[in-house]
Amino acid sequence: GDMRSLLKLVVLLFCVQRGEGHWLQDQRGSVPFPAPIVPIRSRRSSTQCRLRSILLQVRELGLGYDADETVLFKYCSGDCPRVRSNHDLTLTNLLLRGALPEQSGELWQNGPCCRPTHHEDIAFLDNAHRWHKVEKLSAAGCNCVG
Repeated sequence: GDMRSLLKLVVLLFCVQRGEGHWLQDQRGSVPFPAPIVPIRSRRSSTQCRLRSILLQVRELGLGYDADETVLFKYCSGDCPRVRSNHDLTLTNLLLRGALPEQSGELWQNGPCCRPTHHEDIAFLDNAHRWHKVEKLSAAGCNCVG
């Protein structure tokens, strides 16, 4: 129900904790929360969230196809500005207080994640000369989500 949707949202918002940030006390001095980190860059950095690509043999994709053909696999990678919303602050406080049930094995991050905004299909010829099209395999655009 609603709790499952909330937990999915938590996982989306808090992908992989990078361990950045300084812990501060709020005005009451009771609940710590990470300080927002907003990097100031004079030009677009190579570490910012963007579309990247790598040439791979189809078999290296790990999808079980017997194919030596090389394809251009595009993916999203990079840093996102760590701007904290009221939702993030509230969620962090609830998690720290234990007000939300813990789900074993779930990770959460207090910042946005670099994710594909849309995907594209990749077609290739296998070693038995059959065509295959894998839908939504490669990223076609990237943005900071969450």
